[in-house]
Amino acid sequence: MGLILLNLSLKWPVVVITFVLTFSIIYAANYWRQQHLVVEPLREQLLALEAVEDVNMENGRSNEISVSLGHVSQFAEVYREIQSVLKTRNEDLDRLTIVDRRNPYLNSLYSRIEFALMEGERQGNYTEMSKEINLLLEEEAELNSYSLRVDQQAIYLQLDAGDYYLYEVIPIYYRTFASDKSNSGL
Repeated sequence: MGLILLNLSLKWPVVVITFVLTFSIIYAANYWRQQHLVVEPLREQLLALEAVEDVNMENGRSNEISVSLGHVSQFAEVYREIQSVLKTRNEDLDRLTIVDRRNPYLNSLYSRIEFALMEGERQGNYTEMSKEINLLLEEEAELNSYSLRVDQQAIYLQLDAGDYYLYEVIPIYYRTFASDKSNSGL
């Protein structure tokens, strides 16, 4: 049987060109589908949210998203709205990045309160975390306002100083660890 195939005179350049063209058409159709049926509608839906200024899909894929926010009064609510849009679109998200407008002053404030935030997240003592952060921030003259919110998924921090603002989301991981321990019989 191998001898029969060898005797057929195949025109290899035609085979290669046919393969390359077929592969290119399939790739182009998939790229068009991804852009026009997934990425663009998701981008438009996120841009329809009042606080969202810009949406950037990393590498044109919908599983790595950067969302630029303007100044908002309730960051936690805006973040939940963004998450709600992503869930309704059934997007398998690898990374959501919130782009804010930080300055060195806000970064230094965040560095000062970061330990209290992490301790609150790990130990679940949110009341103590809030008191500690309030003590650290109450003397700050340049800080216009701050907001600290907690729900079952995350801790949301918002710092405002003049025209600059910092938004941070700290996911709550202790919850899954605690539920794993209770389910394992430990």
